[in-house]
Amino acid sequence: MNKLTSQQRKLMYLIGIIVLLIPIIQLSLPADGKKNPGGWLSQLRTKYDLGESDLGDVDASGAAINLVLLGMRGVAVNLLWIEMDQQKDMKRWAEMQATTESIVRLQPHYEKVWDINGWNLAYNTSAEWDAVPDRYYWVKQGEKLLKRGVARNKRSTELYYRAGKVLQHKIGYADESVDYRKYFLSDPDPAFNGGPDPEINPDGKDNFLAAKDWFLESCERETTRPQHILDRSLFRATPARCQFDYAAGLQKDGRFGEETRAAWELARQDWTEKYGREIFHAVIGPDESDIRMEMTEDDVKQIAKTPDDELRVRRAVDQYQKMVNYAYWRMRAFAEAEPDTAEAHRNFFEAKQAFKAQEFEKARASAFSGMEAFDKLFKRPEYKNLVDEELLTEECMLGWKIWDDIHQIAQEKVPEDFPLKWLVEMKITNDSIMKQVNKQFKRLFLDSR
Repeated sequence: MNKLTSQQRKLMYLIGIIVLLIPIIQLSLPADGKKNPGGWLSQLRTKYDLGESDLGDVDASGAAINLVLLGMRGVAVNLLWIEMDQQKDMKRWAEMQATTESIVRLQPHYEKVWDINGWNLAYNTSAEWDAVPDRYYWVKQGEKLLKRGVARNKRSTELYYRAGKVLQHKIGYADESVDYRKYFLSDPDPAFNGGPDPEINPDGKDNFLAAKDWFLESCERETTRPQHILDRSLFRATPARCQFDYAAGLQKDGRFGEETRAAWELARQDWTEKYGREIFHAVIGPDESDIRMEMTEDDVKQIAKTPDDELRVRRAVDQYQKMVNYAYWRMRAFAEAEPDTAEAHRNFFEAKQAFKAQEFEKARASAFSGMEAFDKLFKRPEYKNLVDEELLTEECMLGWKIWDDIHQIAQEKVPEDFPLKWLVEMKITNDSIMKQVNKQFKRLFLDSR
């Protein structure tokens, strides 16, 4: 080698570089989107859907920042997380939101980034504000961030679930849920002219129905990309549970007509005919079997080959039904779809409205009618277990409390016997239920003064 001249060595180096460039070009040649499939790496990305555009929408600015950082992205992200926590503690909301934007640009395909920051905005940041419209603004910001995360990670199962969960849980069940549910349909921001914010509710749906759409999408993706949030039997139940929430929400809003009855009937169909017929691989101890929540004796016998198999399948069905509270929601759907139940809810709702308006005789009569109707419902053998449902018993106990209080206002003796007396005696010592009942009654009492 030492006998080679300087010019010869340079020529050999050049030949070596050219030789090495050939496999590099073959490996990394990009596809043109038409006839040319690109190099080997490009073909592998296409085969396994690993390209940037395959994962979701492409953010050109985020890609440019990653190139400029020259491998220091991890360090930059860690510093931004620290900075965001400091901004949160100091309640510097605008700066915190800007830092969040920087984080998601640097880690667009790390799903936890979208999950954690979306949850932080919707739950933690919103709680720091006093005015309900301001709280709702930050709930929306969290939902919008999750939606962007879905757009950047279209194959994600868990981000679809998280986006639905904010609409179902935060908007539907927070202490401010009455206002949030109204705002979801009629945003307080004057820029939307009394309509919904199109970014989070483009179709103008109820929040529970919008959440149901997200959960249906997440269940669709779960068939090819498993999730790690809930047991599969619980995860697959989420769309049907949203339909239950929607039907109950209509009643809470004072709507008791055919629309509400139809909503409960659809909930029954979703629960028994769709979710109830799905196949789950049940594992109970050492035993494994494929089951459905809605299984007749004939269904069990078709699966089982021996008496021992029958026992094993029944045991698995029973355990999984208990885990998702299947029997209760099945019974509740049938009960709520009945006209008498809808009328009982209407009576209690009218009793609350009359009590607030200080129309005490009307309130007492409506409350008594509701008590009579639910007394008959609870005593029917097929619905006796409804007494274990807290929200339903809270409604009954509130109706009784209104009826009882009006007797005291009128300085009249409360009758010794009355509908639901047995339920009152059973639940009045339940601190969890009575705390909620007394809270609701206090609000009604103050509104009536």
